Amino acid sequence: MAKTGLFAGATAVFCLMAAARADIENFYGNWENAGRDASGIAHVQISPAGGNHVSVRIYGDCHPTECNWGQVEAQSYTTSPRSGDVTSISAFFNSGFARKQIIIREGKESELLFEVLTVFVDGSGRHDFDMTGGLKHTAWAGPIGQSWENNSQGTGWGGGVPSGASQRPNETCIVFDPAATQAVQAGASWNVVAGKEILVEAGSDERNALRVQATIRHYRFNRKCHTGTAPLAYWKRGAEMAERRMGGADCIAFNPTTAHEAHIGHRWKIVDGVQWLADFGDDKKQVDSLLSLIRFYRLDEECFVARPNPAMVYWLTH
Repeated sequence: MAKTGLFAGATAVFCLMAAARADIENFYGNWENAGRDASGIAHVQISPAGGNHVSVRIYGDCHPTECNWGQVEAQSYTTSPRSGDVTSISAFFNSGFARKQIIIREGKESELLFEVLTVFVDGSGRHDFDMTGGLKHTAWAGPIGQSWENNSQGTGWGGGVPSGASQRPNETCIVFDPAATQAVQAGASWNVVAGKEILVEAGSDERNALRVQATIRHYRFNRKCHTGTAPLAYWKRGAEMAERRMGGADCIAFNPTTAHEAHIGHRWKIVDGVQWLADFGDDKKQVDSLLSLIRFYRLDEECFVARPNPAMVYWLTH
């Protein structure tokens, strides 16, 4: 079969495998090829890239450490030109000695099915070949605070530890008594203070300051912390994060395993599925710091006081 014909026939070949209708977000997340077969695929990360486009990153089954195939934008396909039901995505990778087309479809029981069509371009005489397999969700969530592209550490998938956990952040905290917090007026603005320490500048709305005060007292927050040199603040109760949202709280629930960094529209974000949890513009260090906190404390809710410009943001775990 001619090489061009092999790629052209990829979709037809793969249609022999059963596939269910799916929304694009069903493909998002971190996936593992348990078979470690001749496809060369070890781990796959699929993340949003706007609309029905996705970014696909693959790590190959190299030794002694997995090798980074890189990240490409993948094309999604629906059941018909007018349908919104995404049934497959397709991505192309060039490893120098071979070109690979990866077609991924939704399988059964929260699995993905993949097909890899490999064309050798190194003149070795090896036969081009076609492999199929399955992917399962994994807690191995990738690197923390390291570059996907230039990782040189052999500690697992792109430098991440196999458990997907993060090391304890380097934290600096202000300790205060939550019972001593109060909303006070400062000129035209309102602050929430504990003694002489200004905890939150709540703007001109007294109600927002009182809501911040009530939030701190409800969760018994007694530490306002920063990690490293990042200006991002977060709130703790003793050595731990708070649990169980208070009644009426404005929170976004997410999965700490599938939450990940994404570079969308030239801005660094933390996303989980179609949800954007944080947007730090061009400040990737902030993204790294927050994602490290999410992974270490297993945070799964982001909560706000007075959106859309919140006076206070805090995080919960279960």
